[in-house]
Amino acid sequence: MNNRTAEERRLKTDIHMKNALRGELSRSLTQLHLWQERLHDLKNTRRTRKLTETVARYAEYVNDLREYIAPILSDLETRIQSEMKFSETEINQFKAEVEDETREAEAAREAVQKAREALEKLTGDEKADPEQINTARDSYRKAFRTFKLERRQLKEAKGELKSELVDRDIFKAEIKRIMVERTFVTG
Repeated sequence: MNNRTAEERRLKTDIHMKNALRGELSRSLTQLHLWQERLHDLKNTRRTRKLTETVARYAEYVNDLREYIAPILSDLETRIQSEMKFSETEINQFKAEVEDETREAEAAREAVQKAREALEKLTGDEKADPEQINTARDSYRKAFRTFKLERRQLKEAKGELKSELVDRDIFKAEIKRIMVERTFVTG
């Protein structure tokens, strides 16, 4: 079980890049708005002309940034939705795996308990053959190792399921954010 697939890593990197671009657009719009307000308050014609040119250039930059972000939003939305469908399949798979690992860990725990009881019974019996005691000890060790392995595999399966659930929540939030950003970018 791997924690992150290469596609998930690329997707999260692209989401981060998109969020950085969105932040730049937001700051740029704020700056443009401030300059436009300042433009209305100026009385000096030379400063007004310079600021008008600056505002026009900056408005063009903001529009270019909007045009650049729009296809990124569509691409990310498509990729996130396909990853979410895949994630739902993975989540169901991991839930089944956790259930299987839980059953196997419980069976291993019961085997350890039975082996321990058999070993205690043989060591308490003075007529027991030393070879039987050694065999019981070996079976107890094997059962305990199996139990530890199953417990570790159960822990890993639970961790992977938790990771997938977190990813699903992240992707759901990002889909909502993209829908809001689309109106912000196109509007």
